[in-house]
Amino acid sequence: MKERFLFLLIVSLVCGLFAISCSGSEEEEGDTQIRCNSNADCSRNAYCDLENPQQDTGLGMLVYFCKQRQLCSSQADCPIKWKCKESEGFCITDKEASAVLCSSDSDCKDPLYPKCNLASGECVSSNGGGSENELPDANNTNPGTDQDSEENDDDPYYPDKDNEDKDADVPDNDADSSSEQVVGQTLMTENFEEGGTKWTIVPSMEGNPCWKIGTPVSGPGEAHGGSSVAATNLEGTYPNNCMDLLYYNTAITVPSSGKPEISFYAWVDVVGTGYNPFDYVEVLIKKDGEMWETTTGLYLSANTPSATSALDNTKTKITKPLKTAYYKFTGDLSAYKGKSVEIGFRFISDESDVLSGFYMDDITVSY
Repeated sequence: MKERFLFLLIVSLVCGLFAISCSGSEEEEGDTQIRCNSNADCSRNAYCDLENPQQDTGLGMLVYFCKQRQLCSSQADCPIKWKCKESEGFCITDKEASAVLCSSDSDCKDPLYPKCNLASGECVSSNGGGSENELPDANNTNPGTDQDSEENDDDPYYPDKDNEDKDADVPDNDADSSSEQVVGQTLMTENFEEGGTKWTIVPSMEGNPCWKIGTPVSGPGEAHGGSSVAATNLEGTYPNNCMDLLYYNTAITVPSSGKPEISFYAWVDVVGTGYNPFDYVEVLIKKDGEMWETTTGLYLSANTPSATSALDNTKTKITKPLKTAYYKFTGDLSAYKGKSVEIGFRFISDESDVLSGFYMDDITVSY
């Protein structure tokens, strides 16, 4: 009897240890540890956890990782400052919700989804189709979809590249037409003709900044206006492993009235797609008390032949090998009304493949 008891005790201990080990393995497997700078780096059912940075001893800097979103069936399932996107079944941040959730058409800022479906409370395309409003899962492995191809005529996220150059001068009817309107007074303009004396470059690699200001001899070979631009390189392709910041030295107070916005012209030729923006530029708006490291990109519209031809699927990253002309990009600053903010542009490139880069000119902040 005693021997049987000891045998059962040993078996229980071994099983218990095995169960604990299995539980730990499952946790590690669930925690993908995907590096990120914004939600666009994560799959749709995850977000970039910018509130919990971790120290990367190899790079000597703080890094962030994707974290699984909380599941929900109604708003009651989400924490404060999060909203339930019922069609996808998980919580999204207030910032994300401001672009896709609505109570009227005026809440819908994305020109591709200008109508509010009052039944679902989500922005939809002008034909009322709710399913078109869903962003594809970055990890979608549907064999019927070629994520790496931009030549699928049926894919609204990947316009036919063969038609891009042909239609380069055709205005984008889907783009935010208000971006071309005079919205009031100008708060700041920059054409870089003074050599960028009002700007600071913070390089991630010592002695080799990825931002440069001057006259371009590569890429477009010219400025949008005048002779100078801010670019990822003025003479050739941009480097690998960039994480550089270019920011305006003076804080700007965004008025409480009018329609505040930032606009600029850019010539774009970087490695990336809507699903995978490997190399990209983000427009950063930093409020008092924040850090550049925890600031995510501003939602943008692009006056290009296709509304998606120079932006990733979240409309926060400028990417893709467009390289046809200088196009106008616009970001709505209404969320910062009455606040003092700083403006920056962050360029990210990975460890492989480079192109001509990003050339920017004629920046304006107005309302």
